[in-house]
Amino acid sequence: MITPEKFPGAEIDPTGVLRFGGADTLALAKKYRTPLYVMDEDVLRANCREFRRGFEAAYPGETRVLYSAKAMTALEVMRTAADEGLGLDASSMGEVRGALLAGIEPGEIYLHGGFKKEQDLRDALRLGVGTIVLDSRDEALTLERLARASKRKPAVLLRVTPGIEAHTHHFIQTGRLDTKFGVPIAGGAALSLIAEILRSRSLELRGFHYHIGSQILDLKPYREAARRAADFIASLKSRLGYVPAEVNAGGSFPARYSSRQALPDVRRIARAVAGELSARLRESGVPLPRLVVEPGRAIAGPAGITLYTVGPVKTVPGVRSYVIVDGGLSDNPRPALYGAAYEAVIAGRASAPPDGNYRVCGSHCENDVLIKSLPLPSPRPGDVLAVFTTGAYNFSMSSNYNKFPRPAVVMLKNGKPRLIVKRETDGDLFAMDVITRRARATRGYRRPMKKSPPPTTGK
Repeated sequence: MITPEKFPGAEIDPTGVLRFGGADTLALAKKYRTPLYVMDEDVLRANCREFRRGFEAAYPGETRVLYSAKAMTALEVMRTAADEGLGLDASSMGEVRGALLAGIEPGEIYLHGGFKKEQDLRDALRLGVGTIVLDSRDEALTLERLARASKRKPAVLLRVTPGIEAHTHHFIQTGRLDTKFGVPIAGGAALSLIAEILRSRSLELRGFHYHIGSQILDLKPYREAARRAADFIASLKSRLGYVPAEVNAGGSFPARYSSRQALPDVRRIARAVAGELSARLRESGVPLPRLVVEPGRAIAGPAGITLYTVGPVKTVPGVRSYVIVDGGLSDNPRPALYGAAYEAVIAGRASAPPDGNYRVCGSHCENDVLIKSLPLPSPRPGDVLAVFTTGAYNFSMSSNYNKFPRPAVVMLKNGKPRLIVKRETDGDLFAMDVITRRARATRGYRRPMKKSPPPTTGK
């Protein structure tokens, strides 16, 4: 049986109704309609503080925690993380511009990305992005040329791959040797490129970045990656006479998706990463660099839930029962993309014992499985289904597939909701389409309405 209380911000009131962030989830669904993303500001802030304190306690040198914009790109969420003293890592210039709209100083931004176009790098230089993380030699050469022409000297890190094959889905393994990301340490490619960057008069090399993957529950890969990073630092010192001022250890640390899941707490993760790195460097007699981490989903994920309305409930005798909800692939592609698993409850009967297992599917033109097997108490059309830990990579990965409008986002503070992202309207769905002169000349063409039609769902 699912235990909602194991999810931060969730509790069940005496009538059996799920509350999240102090708010009645049924009331939220009624007021804002569904599907609806709901974020708890208190949980979000608490997660930011926990990672800052955890790494400050585990590492004797300077530390910095970054909020990963890709996890949850709503402006108010980014602003909240900045209020808690976090910098920001962006994976695109779009995320950089969002951060600037949220009032984040450009010097606090780290720009990632496996392929930054020349215009992206020009814009990053013009806007004064604090750190550019180089992902390849081609990118380093392009940025060096642009920086020389603009008479700017940007701070850069080189992304390296430590050759760690962490136990997680292969789509989110990013530190193994066979990956598109970064430059491998093995074989000397990373050391050679660092030597080349150090010779540049237009780039300021602060150090390097590595990241081994996401949602890793075993701490051994973190320790091994930290050891390899420390050995690489020692090699840079002995071979090039260079000591990095900064090491970015990546992150995307795990979030709780199952109430039965054994999850390492922040202090243990910090000791595995920061403790191992500092201990190994002390043995080598190398000064401690500033340690930067990017917790990713671990900050935003637990701070969010998604509310759906239950539609048809179908039973295939001898096979299974299906629950179909009013969202799915367009607001949460993660189950289809790499088998992400979630837990959920009927919000109005959150403490009721289940009468069976149900497959929860969305409304799209695929099988669109959100949850393969979920114990529920006799779901009925009109029930509200609350899915936990959807604060990361749901809103930011959402789409208009099947021309579904993207859901609204509500932020809670002390039980009081405020709308932070409006629900898209039907009129928004074709707002960027261009009706050509040829199309207008065809028989049966109807002149579009001057105003967008009213939304069919939500506010």
